Amino acid sequence: MGAPRRCQGPSGPLSGNPGPSGPLSGNPGPSGPLSGNPGPSGPLSGRPVVRDRSEPVFGWRYWHLSANGLLRSVTQRGIEWRPGQVLRAVCLEIGHPAPAERCNCGIYANPDLEALRQHGLCLAPEAVVVGQVGLWGRVVVDEPSYRGELAYPARLSLVIGSVPGPTTVAAALDGLAAYGVPVSTMAIADAVGGMSADMLRFQAMSRGTGTTGP
Repeated sequence: MGAPRRCQGPSGPLSGNPGPSGPLSGNPGPSGPLSGNPGPSGPLSGRPVVRDRSEPVFGWRYWHLSANGLLRSVTQRGIEWRPGQVLRAVCLEIGHPAPAERCNCGIYANPDLEALRQHGLCLAPEAVVVGQVGLWGRVVVDEPSYRGELAYPARLSLVIGSVPGPTTVAAALDGLAAYGVPVSTMAIADAVGGMSADMLRFQAMSRGTGTTGP
């Protein structure tokens, strides 16, 4: 990956509000990194590519778990993803429809897990979830990321060793089941790359949580 690392999502206040109810329809495939393609030939370098899509593009992203067990955006800590509700992006900085080609607004995802591992930083010492998300409506291909207008999780994996405090892995998995999508676990080494993985391992050891389940 030649691009410099950056946090998942923009640094400004730029993503989403709950949209119309109803979970994602469609299937990201058994385990493939991407089912669907926002352009005729896939992600392009250079100028962002904008497509309006009725069928979802599937990409990968991180979440944290909020205090009540819901998915919460990593960079926009006040935004929770509600089970059964589609998330709709808004541009909180400028107010135009999101995502926009010449802005950083939108709901972010990376085209495959390896791209996410290389570019996904900013993971706090909290429970981390990694998974596929479906993006549809207006989708911007802005390498190395996709930015979407509408989103809903497609599959979720709790990162073992990242669950802090009294929360158990079993309880966290039970909470994730409310999203009605496949739920599993993933090791830190498989979910996070580089310094972020080292940091999460160190934090897990400091808390005495280890890297296994309850």
